Amino acid sequence: MEIKPYLILTTFDQLKMLSDPLRTKLLLLLIEKPYSGQELSKELNIPRQKVHYHLGELEKHGIIHLVSEEKKRNMVEKKYRAVAQGFIPGKEVLPYFNEIGEGRRQTTLALIDRTKSRVLAAPHEAFQVDSTNTKKWPGIISYTEVRTSREKWENWLQKYHQLLEELESLQDDSGEWFSMTSLGFKLSEPTLYIETKESSQTSHLTNKNKTEEDHGSN
Repeated sequence: MEIKPYLILTTFDQLKMLSDPLRTKLLLLLIEKPYSGQELSKELNIPRQKVHYHLGELEKHGIIHLVSEEKKRNMVEKKYRAVAQGFIPGKEVLPYFNEIGEGRRQTTLALIDRTKSRVLAAPHEAFQVDSTNTKKWPGIISYTEVRTSREKWENWLQKYHQLLEELESLQDDSGEWFSMTSLGFKLSEPTLYIETKESSQTSHLTNKNKTEEDHGSN
């Protein structure tokens, strides 16, 4: 059965499935391809019994489904697959914004872990460069923080989504495989100090006031 582009989540229980860190990790793997409980246990280094419990919960709530059964010796190997590539909260569950937020946070963390494993498994040439011009490098490694209005941020995100759609349209069966991971979110406070016109003016006024105070004390 072909995996769907996305599934609309309509129940609170479905939301809870995606706010659990382990289930989120299992789901990301099952989006990629079918796995058995034993394969997932080995991949994540966790007990098989624990894996089977969470697979049962994900299947019960329609997040994954059974795709094959194969008899091996005296047991049956079952393989599961995610029902969709993405999961979107429906209008029925939008009031549960805390659960939605936690689910997205756990998905982000699981995606970072999965990206790390892909980076470690990538060929050496993926990170080689032969130019001092970073725009000509065969990949991108970037982190930035920006202070702007929510409206401008959301408008920029729409343009970025259009670029991602363009990237997906470049599929070529005779080409090579490339990976792109995207993360963008609101911060409580910056971690990078970037001098702006406003911060420069504040610094200038502070220094000026301090100088005047020094002269006044003399």
